Amino acid sequence: MVLCLGLSGFFSASETAFIALPRARLMHLVRRRRPGADRVSSIIQRPERFLATVLLGNNLVNTAAAALATVIALDLIANESLSVLAATAGVTTFLLLFGETVPKNIAWHRSEQVAFAVSRPVRMVEFALSPIVTLLQYFSTMTNKALGISATTPPIGEEEIRTMIAAGAQTGTVEASEAALLEKVFRFGDRQMREIMTPRPEIVWVEHGDSLKEFLTVYTEYTHTRFPVFDGSMENVVGVLSAKDVLAGVEGLKSGSVTGQLRPAFFVPETKSVSETFNVMRDGGHSVVLLVDEFGGIAGLATIKQMMAIIVGQLGEEGVAPEDPVTDLGRGAFRMDAGLSISDINEEMELGIPEGDYQTLAGFILDRLGSIPEVGDIMEFGNLRITIIAMERVRIEEVELQRLDSETGPDTGQDGAN
Repeated sequence: MVLCLGLSGFFSASETAFIALPRARLMHLVRRRRPGADRVSSIIQRPERFLATVLLGNNLVNTAAAALATVIALDLIANESLSVLAATAGVTTFLLLFGETVPKNIAWHRSEQVAFAVSRPVRMVEFALSPIVTLLQYFSTMTNKALGISATTPPIGEEEIRTMIAAGAQTGTVEASEAALLEKVFRFGDRQMREIMTPRPEIVWVEHGDSLKEFLTVYTEYTHTRFPVFDGSMENVVGVLSAKDVLAGVEGLKSGSVTGQLRPAFFVPETKSVSETFNVMRDGGHSVVLLVDEFGGIAGLATIKQMMAIIVGQLGEEGVAPEDPVTDLGRGAFRMDAGLSISDINEEMELGIPEGDYQTLAGFILDRLGSIPEVGDIMEFGNLRITIIAMERVRIEEVELQRLDSETGPDTGQDGAN
């Protein structure tokens, strides 16, 4: 009887351990060549055969336990009906407790250790019961085909990986900083170039034919490393000027035009993904890219530095810390750059600003107002109050955002403007 209970617990624990064992962890152990990992992996790769083995074994020992308990009860109790009832109650209780609940609990919490420990005995049982297991596997496969169930396991997708990383951060198996960095790596592939670009009105241009003095005036004010060069119209970009090239040949440029040092301009659609653009720029040796809209006009400009900022954050100039585009004013109020991406704001601050035909906070405000605001104008949306702090002509530069639930109470769910 004890042997039957032990074998029942063995099969129950085996079933739970192999099901609960994380596949990513097993793949890691196989790559690390841990002893027994290949055997465990081969068992998992044939789930129909494994399940047929443990279920057949479990049913055999449970049936044997029930029969043995009935024989013992008949010897101890004269009344046949009472003895059968006692045997049924007793064997059910012991099997449920020691053959199912306890071993499955242990296997669930120690899936890796249990799976590796039982893998060899499971293989031995599979070999011993091979004819019946093969027959059960055949019927299982035919049933799956009849029901349209695929025998292949679907590959792990991006969302599953991101969920595993988030779960690891919650349980402490992955550091929060590492999880945040990995999440930014995934975001790197999700973003489009127009979400991170410097918009056209903010591009610092150099005109074809500018003298060294004119260039140095621009360079002194903005200190960028690359400047797009136009000829006649900003739609006619003829190249990109590197400050390094100009300064290296400064002696020969004193009386001539700096645009003789032009490098070819690189163009991509503004809807191209950041990851694809980054790969092309890296392979082509480009440091700056000009983004083209659907009408063929210049929509903006982006640099390798801006792309890397998605992963590592804003990078300041040498010796100078980058300015934080968001300033916490306390009591649920923030002063922020209106050019911030809606996706970044929602992710970092959980504001719930809806997506639309705009990329930035300024675009959202203009879309809601339907007109050009002035400094001091206030707009409310849901539980947010947005005040215009700074304007540059018709462009919104800075706003103050106040969470109304931090100031007055619950979300009203309405929007408006003053």
